[in-house]
Amino acid sequence: MVLKMLSHRVFQLVGQEYFRPLTRPSAPVYVDCADRLVDEAGDAGRLPYAEALAVIREVIGQHPGVVLSEDEGAALRDVRQKAGAFFNRMLASGWLEEQTLGLQDRWAVISPGLRPLLRLLRQLAEDDAAELRTFADALRSVCETLGRDGVLDPDLHTGDALRSVVTDLNQRLVHAIEQLHSVEKLVSIFEQRQRESATPAETLQVFYGEFGQGQHMVCYDALRRGGLLPAIQAARGRVADARDDVLVKQRLAEGFAAYYRCEETEAWQMASAALLKLERALGGLRQRAEAIDARMAAFNRLSQQRYRYQTELRGRRPETVKAFCEAMNAQHAGQRFRDLAEAAPEFQPRCPEVKFFFGAEALWKKRKPRAVTDLTFTSGRGSAADAAAVLESWQEKQRLALTPLRAARLLQRLLGSGGKRVVTNEFSLTDMDEVLDLLALAAYDHAPVAGGRMIRWKVDGPRRRLGLHPEDLPRDPQAAWSIDRMEIERVQ
Repeated sequence: MVLKMLSHRVFQLVGQEYFRPLTRPSAPVYVDCADRLVDEAGDAGRLPYAEALAVIREVIGQHPGVVLSEDEGAALRDVRQKAGAFFNRMLASGWLEEQTLGLQDRWAVISPGLRPLLRLLRQLAEDDAAELRTFADALRSVCETLGRDGVLDPDLHTGDALRSVVTDLNQRLVHAIEQLHSVEKLVSIFEQRQRESATPAETLQVFYGEFGQGQHMVCYDALRRGGLLPAIQAARGRVADARDDVLVKQRLAEGFAAYYRCEETEAWQMASAALLKLERALGGLRQRAEAIDARMAAFNRLSQQRYRYQTELRGRRPETVKAFCEAMNAQHAGQRFRDLAEAAPEFQPRCPEVKFFFGAEALWKKRKPRAVTDLTFTSGRGSAADAAAVLESWQEKQRLALTPLRAARLLQRLLGSGGKRVVTNEFSLTDMDEVLDLLALAAYDHAPVAGGRMIRWKVDGPRRRLGLHPEDLPRDPQAAWSIDRMEIERVQ
């Protein structure tokens, strides 16, 4: 059996354009559009085209700072047209499919591959520790299943029943291990917050108040103090014995061969791989627990170093807090935070809220008066000369502006009503305004004329062919200027 690489299997199903929306600057818009469309579509997996465009318009309005590209409607002012462009991009990437049942009956269908992608993105964004409480239950159920007598006995189960048990155990272990990885992710989030703490009070609050009482500690205690690690090791030993038993492999291979309709050799390979995966998953749980231990110890060291830097090294010495911490360390030496979870507090203030000020926050800060702001209005008004000067400046700017209208005016004067083509050596310009008209001809290729019609032209010249040899370019004198020869042809 030749196993294809993961990239071949993925892109064979979803195509090369599937992940392109995530690499664009407008990726947040695509992610939120997909999330909203999947929620609106519900179990039906589709919604009317008009409703899909309304959802996309709303999401675009929620991201005013996102930079759009040309194919996403950056040059469009109408948000409905932008929504249509985004809808087309999602169709091209394979996130959506279009279903047309009639001229006025169009539907947007959620692609089958979009839901797994959104599930992955939600897992990456998951920061709610309450979602991680079930991993201990999953591990405990796996240990209970493997602890039953004859659960992997080939004489008591058929091949299909044995295959179902092993497959179910592997799936439950995969989910539990993913949640265990998320516990380590929570600790890394606390590390990032601790590095960004601005004051010693915030550092102590994160360390004592939030980290010591977080749900990651509940997950950690369930793994350590709940007795799961010895049970997991015993379950691993039973799986290892089953993996070395030829009869178990044979009965499991029969189940895989009947279920997947494959050859005997391939079924044996699948059975061996399933048992090996189950054994390795059980054996890797202790390593993951040790990795979480190391991560939590690193967070404790980081918190101590951060607090010392913010107090002693920066010249602030809160002696009261420091003495209290030293006394607590001496009194509870050798203990851990989880050992003090059920202990009664030694000091409890008789007020609902307590806040201690120390360091720079306890010092009196002198209020700095604001500078006086001049709120008087100007007493003078613009004169007639000023208005005339501004008007003259506007007129001069309008005279020098290169517009399509002045280009069309010069073209009609040169070609008239029946001419098709003219060269710059066949006419003569007299002043600077006509030279600007000629430059407008070179800058544009169409312009509206009287009657609502549109006139079009194209400009060519020897520079396109002799650009590397400017000394050979023919030039024509026009109004005290020397201009490269141009050929002007009316197209429409």
